[in-house]
Amino acid sequence: MAFAASLSAQAPVDPLFDTFFAAETPAEAQTAAEQLVVAGVDFDRTYARLKKGRVYGDEKRGEYSLRWKSKSGPFFNNIVEVPAAYDPAKPTQLRVQLHGGVGRPSPNPPARGDQSSGVSATARTPNRIEGEQQIYLHPSGWAAAQWWDEEQIDNILRAVDTLKRKYNIDESRIYLTGISDGGTGVYYMALKEPALWSSYLPLNGSIAVIRGPQNGADGEMYGNNLMNVPLYIVNGELDNLYPVDQVEPHIKWFQSMGVPLVFRPQPGAGHNTAWWPTEREPYEKFVREHARVTHPAKLSWETERTDKFNRNRWLIINELRPDASRETELKDRGFFQHLKLSGRVDVTRDGNTFDAKVRDVAAFTLLLSPDAVDFSKPVTVMVNGNPAFSGTVKKDPATLLRWAARDNDRTALYGAELRIAP
Repeated sequence: MAFAASLSAQAPVDPLFDTFFAAETPAEAQTAAEQLVVAGVDFDRTYARLKKGRVYGDEKRGEYSLRWKSKSGPFFNNIVEVPAAYDPAKPTQLRVQLHGGVGRPSPNPPARGDQSSGVSATARTPNRIEGEQQIYLHPSGWAAAQWWDEEQIDNILRAVDTLKRKYNIDESRIYLTGISDGGTGVYYMALKEPALWSSYLPLNGSIAVIRGPQNGADGEMYGNNLMNVPLYIVNGELDNLYPVDQVEPHIKWFQSMGVPLVFRPQPGAGHNTAWWPTEREPYEKFVREHARVTHPAKLSWETERTDKFNRNRWLIINELRPDASRETELKDRGFFQHLKLSGRVDVTRDGNTFDAKVRDVAAFTLLLSPDAVDFSKPVTVMVNGNPAFSGTVKKDPATLLRWAARDNDRTALYGAELRIAP
């Protein structure tokens, strides 16, 4: 009887959950989330529904485009490839691949066989390297929407979100790769929007391209943002743009910060992908071995903005301020040029205890997931060695649904926001 009553009580919200899962955008999902909160949904049942996720239909296979207009006028033309064997009942890996030659004046791809972008004359479309059976997304970039432009980041994230709402994509296996300028774009994404990606594989690129403001990269870069970024880096010995001897100092810099990486210099190789037949197996192995760690126990993030590019998974920087008593351990390691005030938080989690080192940050937020935190026990937060919070935190359906609407991720569900103002 009690079970039947429970089912009856939940029945009216089933259509609301259907609307939530059918949403085509985060904004539509947020509207549905608000309706669920008004309906008084229970946290644990809602968590279970979100964890299970939507039922995926039999969507289109083959190649097609996701298109929407850019601020400069031309349309983003994001090419999607879905294998014929795609099974909506099984989570599927997604490769996002960024092409080279992003400085061209229009979004139209270069001519087939354009060797400047490292593509053979027999390639079906530019800059594509044969891979395993998975879903592929090939975003489009050009001079007004380069891989290191804010609008381009929005385009890529929008395209991935759109695919996740249609196809059963494995959230733990969405990885980013790119060739030439595309490889440089991989570095930029890692430094600005890391929450989505399982691994990063820049091929024939260089982080030096986005080193200084004169190169047109939006925002400032901070090396410590790479600390949770698994990198697989390939460069050619005789590359006329980014040869191995120019890239090796960057590798040493990464290693000095503890960035997890594999570097695969290619003897005798130029600015092309002639090495792919022999490099493909270790490349694919790296991807397989690096599923995304959704709730890492340690995070580091630095930003000069609080409206955007201020989040790394469960850590958000909300407010900046110059701090007269700076945390001396959080020093800049050079390489990038900085013109603006930035704030940094390094935080570790051990059970329900968070230990944060903070510099020039007035407030930050910890997103607490039932998969990482025991809500039945007190949560403790230390900031620069001083107590900042101690107490129990209540699971909140509104918070759960708000972040689920935004992130569209069955594996990263947050039951509470804990704002810390040290």
